[in-house]
Amino acid sequence: MIRVTLLAAALLAPSLASAQAVGDQAQLLRTTRTEQRSAGSMSNSQNSDALVERVVAVTPAGVELEYSLPPGSQSAGWTFPLRVLQPPTGPLQLRNRAELEARIDTWLKDARLTRAACGQWIFTWNAFRIDCDPESALTAVQPFAIGSLKPTEGAPYADPQAARPAPLKARPEGKGFTVELAIDPRIVREELAQADLAVAQINRQKLSLEAARKAHAADQIAGTIKVTIDTDSAGQVRRRTRIATLTLGKGDQAETRTTTEMVERRPIQQRVDPNSI
Repeated sequence: MIRVTLLAAALLAPSLASAQAVGDQAQLLRTTRTEQRSAGSMSNSQNSDALVERVVAVTPAGVELEYSLPPGSQSAGWTFPLRVLQPPTGPLQLRNRAELEARIDTWLKDARLTRAACGQWIFTWNAFRIDCDPESALTAVQPFAIGSLKPTEGAPYADPQAARPAPLKARPEGKGFTVELAIDPRIVREELAQADLAVAQINRQKLSLEAARKAHAADQIAGTIKVTIDTDSAGQVRRRTRIATLTLGKGDQAETRTTTEMVERRPIQQRVDPNSI
């Protein structure tokens, strides 16, 4: 069974940090822990991953960033290195699309696949979707990109699983913010339907999206998302913790899933001149 991935990308309107300079680097660490409870049973899992963020340019249009895997990491297909523009407001913008297109073609060729495989789910050592859209690479970095966020009290905070945004609240100790949002059952039902489609595709079974949605139309779903944002003395975000608690069903048949995702930003002291690489 494929577990539904709970994305934790914050949709705050970011503001560029004036202290950012070309060559600045940071290690971005993400740890995800999932606990699943149902009648008479409990299971849990944990995994971690990391990216390196480097400032390539600082311009009036925004800060250009490069995301790459840490030294010694296994290749993640065609996605990295990835260059994006973080404008003063709004979402990340892809900067090296042509390079990614070329890498996708090479990756497909090495895997003995054609473009016809794009969008299909397969299973090797784990289940994954063959995605051939360069823009989809942005979803790989969005959960990590917390460095240029400038949260303020009362600012609306949105989450991909939430029914609606909620205002940030300053923590009593003055070094961060918290927010609690309600999970939107419709979004979770769609995620469950898409997961069923993936399983059917991997097992070479026939299942339409309409049938998958119908199977979950009556699911009883409730839950909350609690987010804590930690800042340093300069007001820069250094850690974000997201705890999503989701209950499926009612009474003795209920299943509760709690997913805790923590993303931490650790500055790397040595600056790297992009012109030297």
